[in-house]
Amino acid sequence: MTLPKKLSIATAGAAAILSALSVPVSAFTITQPQGAAYDLSDPLTNLPPGAIGTVTLNPAVVEYLAPPAAGATLFTRFGAEAAAQFPNWIAVSGAALDGILTINEYKARDYGQPRGGANMIATYARAATDPAIANLRFIQLFTDNTGANNALVSHIDPFPNDDNDPLGNNLPWYWTEAEHTENSTANTMTFKDFPSDPVTTIPFNRTVRFMAYLATFDNTTNVATIRDGWSWGYDVEANTQGAPEPLTILSSAAAIGFGAFFKREVSKNRKKS
Repeated sequence: MTLPKKLSIATAGAAAILSALSVPVSAFTITQPQGAAYDLSDPLTNLPPGAIGTVTLNPAVVEYLAPPAAGATLFTRFGAEAAAQFPNWIAVSGAALDGILTINEYKARDYGQPRGGANMIATYARAATDPAIANLRFIQLFTDNTGANNALVSHIDPFPNDDNDPLGNNLPWYWTEAEHTENSTANTMTFKDFPSDPVTTIPFNRTVRFMAYLATFDNTTNVATIRDGWSWGYDVEANTQGAPEPLTILSSAAAIGFGAFFKREVSKNRKKS
């Protein structure tokens, strides 16, 4: 078996499909990445002799998330972790926003070592009807299969929480307050995440999913109001050469049919207990 070729969406038909997947219905609009800003899958390098593997985006294109309903995983994890990770904060569901989320980059990445992950860079431009950027934040839930016997586990990102405000209070946001300032303008704010996972055994299967939301907040009551967001993620798989890699085959076929340990650029790793 030869190494899998890098998969990308480059045809005019696929580009049209990506464009059609923008979601403007009573919600913010998502503009999908184009050209070199998108890379569906990369072969893994530096694997042991006789092994072969890939890292593949999953979902293949960014998907819109409506504001989560009561009982959603984001709320159950927020409630379970609040006391230890961001004391006195509670989270509630709010109305959708009206701006534009531009996915600047969504790429599967082979980091060698061997290690596979993804790059996600997105910029939200507020609509005139939206809250001010000063009152908006990102909050993210990650889920992966690092539990016992590959069980799924979910946490508010980062975990453990290291986002403190100038007074030393732990906050539930993806960015620290300083990072929020560095990555915002008067009308936009940018999200950046570059997670990855090392291949530790052969065979190897890691699934990683992210649900990133925009949120408003009240610092006097410590209430986080979760608005709409987007989902993204990746799969890392490796096997002995010649053995099937069913998840990679299925996800790649679906994408074609339709057409963490690395640090964020200015922040912290996606952390696991």
